[in-house]
Amino acid sequence: MKTISIGYTCCICLMMVTGLQCYKRFDAPPAYIGPDISANLSIRDLRSKQVSGSIGYITDDWIIEGIVVADDSKDNFYKSIVLQDSTGGITIRMDGFGLYADYPVGRRLAVKLKGLYLGDYARMVQLGGGVDWSDPRYPELLPIPVPLFKRFIVKKALNQPLMVHRVRLDELGDSLQSCLVQIDQLEFAVTDTGSTYADAINKLSANATVKSCKGGSAYVRTSGFARFAAAKIPRGNGSITAVYSVFGTSRQLLLRDTGDVALTGLRCTAAGAKELLAEDFEQQQGQTVFSKPGWKNIAETGDLSFLVNTTLNNQYAEISAFATGKPVLVSWLITPPVNLANSANEILSFDTRDGFDNGAVLQVLVSTNYDGGNTPWKAKWTPLKALMAKGTVSAVAAKWVTSGEISLSGFSGTISLAFRYEGADPINPNDARTTRFQLDNIRIRGN
Repeated sequence: MKTISIGYTCCICLMMVTGLQCYKRFDAPPAYIGPDISANLSIRDLRSKQVSGSIGYITDDWIIEGIVVADDSKDNFYKSIVLQDSTGGITIRMDGFGLYADYPVGRRLAVKLKGLYLGDYARMVQLGGGVDWSDPRYPELLPIPVPLFKRFIVKKALNQPLMVHRVRLDELGDSLQSCLVQIDQLEFAVTDTGSTYADAINKLSANATVKSCKGGSAYVRTSGFARFAAAKIPRGNGSITAVYSVFGTSRQLLLRDTGDVALTGLRCTAAGAKELLAEDFEQQQGQTVFSKPGWKNIAETGDLSFLVNTTLNNQYAEISAFATGKPVLVSWLITPPVNLANSANEILSFDTRDGFDNGAVLQVLVSTNYDGGNTPWKAKWTPLKALMAKGTVSAVAAKWVTSGEISLSGFSGTISLAFRYEGADPINPNDARTTRFQLDNIRIRGN
């Protein structure tokens, strides 16, 4: 106490004499780089030591390291996390809830294996903390107890990039167990679409069959406790990202969340896609104003209509403000009503070509409240993002530009599509916007 008192008094005196402050220096905390422990065994090499159907106790000072690719945040991975390195993946059973708080997706972990057990459940290789011998014929791997988490698992850096294996369905094999995979050109069996992923009311797990356009199938396995168990299975085609698992001879895909399911395209099955609208202008008379039952060809301002033209035996719609002498031109070409009530995953596509481009605009719009009359500008129209021909200034482009597949799945009921042209041909040629646009092969398809 005497030393502390003297030191404090000296500090006060020094401040009085010199005007200096007496303070303690605090250094900035060092950047987090994780504990100094690294792998001496790859996950692939660890898996190779597993004898099928048995459970082994690890006595060697092995360490694996990897990144968490799946956790229990959506309750589809029960008391477990999935760890993956560049060579493979493995499921780690852990006897706790809310594991994602400490071991979230993207966190790098080192796992000290000495004292853990390596086994498999219906051929699915796992790590655990003990063995249940209550039935000697079928010993079961137990999860690591909560008090032992820190003994075996070392937390490292967060937000690490994930490795996703992009594979075909027929390439799924044991080397990809517990790995994050992405498979394209998949769709759920028709009998499963519209159903829920699992029974959220009775908390029962369920399998849904997923098929590849190139053949083969697997199951999407979902827990009845998953937070997305009550979500509806989509009907479309596309990609699924999931953790690959097995149960005996069955191949399974375990979803982390429905955000990993991107099935918005048209189905590849024969009974899938159907044409809701198709117009190629081939049945129209060339060099005339386009006219067809159900369609509307309306000049809002400037008395300019879409024409039918022909080049190299191909007919199409065409419009240009050139030589009209009108300072403002706005014209509409509107499709017949399209009913989306009996379809899903609808896609619009069309082709355009431009010529002598000087700034006129062609837009594609969609409306759910257009009444079919001659004043479409009174309805509410939503612009759609599409690839449009542009930039050809000295002639008409040689090649057509495809719009891309434009999703209409965000709309329901009956819709109308409009191609709206805005141009000008004033006295001052510097203000002219007379670009020529050609339009062909308008299609809407759905499941």
